[in-house]
Amino acid sequence: MVTSNKIIDNMQSVIYYTSIIYDEVMHLSLPYGLLGLLSYIDATGYDLTKIFEDSLNNFWHAQSSQIYRELGRMEKKGWVKSRSVVQDKRPNKRIYEITERGRGEYGRWLSERTPPFDYPHEALLMRVFFGADDREATLEMLKSVRDRCLAAIEAYPAHIMENIGCYAAMVAEGEHKRLYWEMTLEYGVVQTKTTAKWAQDCIDKIEALGAIHESPATE
Repeated sequence: MVTSNKIIDNMQSVIYYTSIIYDEVMHLSLPYGLLGLLSYIDATGYDLTKIFEDSLNNFWHAQSSQIYRELGRMEKKGWVKSRSVVQDKRPNKRIYEITERGRGEYGRWLSERTPPFDYPHEALLMRVFFGADDREATLEMLKSVRDRCLAAIEAYPAHIMENIGCYAAMVAEGEHKRLYWEMTLEYGVVQTKTTAKWAQDCIDKIEALGAIHESPATE
């Protein structure tokens, strides 16, 4: 029998490996992210917080207090409802589930044709833009970016697709959703490889420029 804990464990596994590569791609709105997770499975505030801490936190930051506060607001709006579950020898827990009104709002958000897509790496690009003022620091930063990307690609586990398949078998319309999870993963892989190549190209250009400036003048 598939338990909710098993589903959440697999969800964390899938999202964790996705987020290693899919780093700071898009800033999402917290309530809609929570609606999205709850559209997969009912969960406690602790479960949702754990998912953020163990996986999504790499590209989507949300504190426990923010999540619980947002769940309270969403319940007042009628987007979610909760029920208390009595547990033997453990504190009672409150489980949240998405309502029909919540599904409608979630669907409206998904149907937006022009979702926000800001510049997720603007801090990095700002450093490069002014990088000429500290060539060595810029080189070290770019090498760090390159190495982190390469390490993420190297760490990509071969069984990730098996985890996605396992989770797809546990949720409603899982095979249909699976395609979208895989596309998210593929985007992350392509983006990370491209960023690694971009960083190496920048390093090569800066080092080549430095070599020209450092070469002795010809008579």
